[in-house]
Amino acid sequence: MNNINLPNKTTKMRILFADDELPAREKLNHQLSLMEHVDVVGIATNGKEAIALINELTPDVVLLDIQMPEINGLELIDLLNYQPIIIYTTAYDQFAIEAFEHASTDYLLKPFPIARLKKALAKAQQQLEQQRAHTHVTSCAGEPAFTLTESSLNKLVSKSGERIFLLSPSDIKFIKSEQGNSLAWNGETFNHLSDTLDQLEHALATHNFVRIHRSYLVNIDHIKEIQRWFNGKLMVIVNDDVKSELNTSRAGADKLKQLLHI
Repeated sequence: MNNINLPNKTTKMRILFADDELPAREKLNHQLSLMEHVDVVGIATNGKEAIALINELTPDVVLLDIQMPEINGLELIDLLNYQPIIIYTTAYDQFAIEAFEHASTDYLLKPFPIARLKKALAKAQQQLEQQRAHTHVTSCAGEPAFTLTESSLNKLVSKSGERIFLLSPSDIKFIKSEQGNSLAWNGETFNHLSDTLDQLEHALATHNFVRIHRSYLVNIDHIKEIQRWFNGKLMVIVNDDVKSELNTSRAGADKLKQLLHI
């Protein structure tokens, strides 16, 4: 038997997976057992169980079946208190677009070979390393490397090669998280920010930014239109030239409705 390895890391990737079908769970568990840099910390058999285990065990990565009874893999994301890296697994390719709209790292179409699983986990490993770099604590100063520690922030710092740009929060339409990166849209270009969306949400609260989705922070001053969407969600249209459309989560829709009294 050949042993399939992820990149050589001293810390194992903590994985939880959820699937309501026993054969699928057994196969995935076997595939993961062949990877020495993986540690399976939990297995869920339905959506409700997955929510409880993810919040309790805080895994690095969750392999999540989409079609599960009661709460499916797409719906449960908005119900989590803790946000891991998500890789969706499903037998139905029509869910691919919606899966990536939920900021998943990858999408595996069943039945998938172990090589494809390994590729998805390698991508997740890269994203983990980026996240850990953002929360790195410097050994010499003993202070967090976060640049956003104040409750209010007057400038955002964006680095591009050797160039450093200072951005005014009022000029930013929205900020999105994409594969572990925070990207600020000013209506013309995306600017890479070194901080996570969680950090930015806190630091930009006094600048009328609101978290409408686990992947989106929007500046309320730049919202042009709000449309009702499906499953209690909303579609937010930004006042840029391309009329950018941002879908909310159900929790984000409730927050926006309460904030705007709509």
